Amino acid sequence: MFVTPAAEPGTRFDAECEESNAFWSWAVIEVLRRTGARIEELLELTHLSLRQYQAPTGELVPLLQISPSKTDRERVIPADPDLVAVLARIIRRIKGADGRVPLLSRYDGYERVFGPPLPHLFQRISQHRLQVISPNRVREMLTELAEQADIVDGTGLRFTPHDFRRIFSTETVNGGLPIHIAAKVLGHLDLNTTQGYVAVYPEEVIRHYRHFVDQRRATRPSEEYRDPTAAEWADFRDHFSLRKVALGTCDRPYGTPCQHEHACIRCPMLRLDLAQEPRLLEIEANIRQRLGEAQRMQWLGEVAGLRESLRHIADKKQQVERLRAQTDRREDGVAALG
Repeated sequence: MFVTPAAEPGTRFDAECEESNAFWSWAVIEVLRRTGARIEELLELTHLSLRQYQAPTGELVPLLQISPSKTDRERVIPADPDLVAVLARIIRRIKGADGRVPLLSRYDGYERVFGPPLPHLFQRISQHRLQVISPNRVREMLTELAEQADIVDGTGLRFTPHDFRRIFSTETVNGGLPIHIAAKVLGHLDLNTTQGYVAVYPEEVIRHYRHFVDQRRATRPSEEYRDPTAAEWADFRDHFSLRKVALGTCDRPYGTPCQHEHACIRCPMLRLDLAQEPRLLEIEANIRQRLGEAQRMQWLGEVAGLRESLRHIADKKQQVERLRAQTDRREDGVAALG
């Protein structure tokens, strides 16, 4: 993250403000690009938007609920480890001494009303008081960051929140579950699966959140909340069962087949299990041995393929280090979002 340097030795600047700007610029960009959320959806995220699903394998899958709007449907996004780590840092930063995220009313510029007091994730001190970050401030942060980074293409480039939605769509790093299936998973999203929140927040807050989501759902087509067919439900359960592979878990979007012919080493969707690092190193040693033989025999096509596999293994080893660091900071798994 780029921070404006002091122009001259001895020049004073507000280090706390610069650090806050840097953190929230990073947090906004990371959540936007890893969820594909619109700016309004981003700023409506609350601590109650975080859910979990126990897959048939027994794995607890962190989920992020994107509330419905008049222009876009409700969806639930399985949160990959990097998104979980970002959300965990945000929660740790804004939590009060009582373990709760402060309750704030957010002004909706489209509906021109203040919402109920909720534990919004994107809140910070501004103008000497705690408030939810505004859409305009998000745009300003992105513009300031691009200027500081001096990103140019003939002229200086600017980024909008929607640009990150396009990046998300292009990379397809995660997929949103169809809401009629997500509703089945989460007991129609009525917080029955997250009653642990009642121990943290007053029951009135839970009721406000339910009412907020119910109002939004009333503007959406009822077809989005239909019961899934038996075949759809079976496909959903099979998808999570088939995600488990030797080296970890496949993070491909729901409802999509494996596009890499199960060559998991080369697949960017593989999420490594730290316990399987020795297996990864064993595979690397085997490939290096095969590479030596291919080079001696002048099997040039085989050499090229094995070198490509080694490049992907190097990427996976970096992923292991990143996941280990997140584990050490307690930023991994469902527990990090509590």
